[in-house]
Amino acid sequence: MQPKIWIGTIEVYFADSETPTVWEPAFTTVTTWARDSEEFSHKCNRMLESYGWKLLGIERARPVSDEDEFGEDVTDMLERTKGNPNAIIYGTFHTYPKM
Repeated sequence: MQPKIWIGTIEVYFADSETPTVWEPAFTTVTTWARDSEEFSHKCNRMLESYGWKLLGIERARPVSDEDEFGEDVTDMLERTKGNPNAIIYGTFHTYPKM
């Protein structure tokens, strides 16, 4: 099976920059080349581990279709991914409101 560009939303834990012992949950969009959901997950894990972050979960991971329409930010991510078969591109991290 040939790799395709995949897109998905990942939820992560990352260390707060002001208090490194406090972990914050966040989510972001990721694009990368993958053959299946397992490879997509593996690449996301590898990228996050390189920063010392932890993967909590993956939602809506799927190959990108020619019929898909995305906003400007995701379209830019997809263009950067197309040009680099080793790319693992992530978007803006969105954190949850503090209670």
